[in-house]
Amino acid sequence: MRIAIYDLDRTLTRRATFTPFLLFAARQVAPWRLALAPVWIFAMLAYRLGAMSRARLKLFGMQLLVGRRARSELETLGSQFAARVTADDGLMPGTLLLIEQDRKAGARIILATAAFDFYASAFADALGFDEVVATRWEGFARVPENCYADTKLASVLDQQPALGEARTRFVSDSFADAPLLDKVDEPIFATTSRRKAEKAAARGWRIIDPRGG
Repeated sequence: MRIAIYDLDRTLTRRATFTPFLLFAARQVAPWRLALAPVWIFAMLAYRLGAMSRARLKLFGMQLLVGRRARSELETLGSQFAARVTADDGLMPGTLLLIEQDRKAGARIILATAAFDFYASAFADALGFDEVVATRWEGFARVPENCYADTKLASVLDQQPALGEARTRFVSDSFADAPLLDKVDEPIFATTSRRKAEKAAARGWRIIDPRGG
């Protein structure tokens, strides 16, 4: 059995997805909220300074720029957003080539991302993934358990308890994903940065340029 796991932001997509999703959703459902974008910039700065957790930052972003929406509406927005990113050449050709190789090899292909599930699933569906491990959107009453770092590893193991019995690889651009990269048989680090490539190579990870070529 083969399992191939892929990160989303800057691994499969050319750019991070959360802020673009927030702005896309605001334009679709409440354009007036775009005037609040500077507040979002200050919130991201507060996160960088340690005044806010990543999970609370994401919840705040949803409150600020999207507002209260039914799950079905968020899924529709997520599908539209994924379609827009794909149509605008927003995916990494080198990563897509790896996915196709895994598919031909009969691997079970999993998207594992900190992105909210209502739009991560849209990317997975569009690209023929078999499964999604993502941050679960449960509304504003609860701070989401961000599928990031050790939590991502735990979430993957929870959904794939037989992971240790399979031939596995994981492709990511983020050192935050080190727990899962170190767990799989074939860790692959996707980067265009020489400095990051050298750091990843020192850990024994294979390096790829996600742009291909």
